[in-house]
This record gives sequence, structure tokens and C-alpha cells, in this order.
Amino acid sequence: MMKIKKSQYLALVLVIAFVLISATSYAQVDLPDIIFTDNTNDEPVAPISGLIALGLAVGGYLGIRQTRKQD
Repeated sequence: MMKIKKSQYLALVLVIAFVLISATSYAQVDLPDIIFTDNTNDEPVAPISGLIALGLAVGGYLGIRQTRKQD
């Protein structure tokens, strides 16, 4: 089992805090003066591929494997 050092724990906490803070700062503001009519084209231009989740999973696996090799 990999033991987490204090500096790694601090770095992890900082990354998680940064992600959560930046995610809320990019949230949409509710502006009442924006009105969409019925002829608004709300169809997506291109569908999001299901392979993105597979790519993220493979990337996560490779990243974890690489960090365990370095120890």
C-alpha cells in the first residue's frame, strides 16, 4: 500500500480546493433580461462521444500505474 506523505496530502487538498473554487466561479449567473424565443436552435452541434469516458478511465489507470512505478 502506498503511504501518502504530508506534502502530497497538502498538494491534493490544494488541487481539490482549486477545482471546487474555480468550478463555482464559472457558474452561470441568473440574468432575468435574457429571453429565448421559440425559434432558438438548442440542438447540439456535435454529440459528445461515449469514448471520452473510456479515455478518461484509461488515462486514470495509466497515471496511477506510473505513480506507483516511481515509488
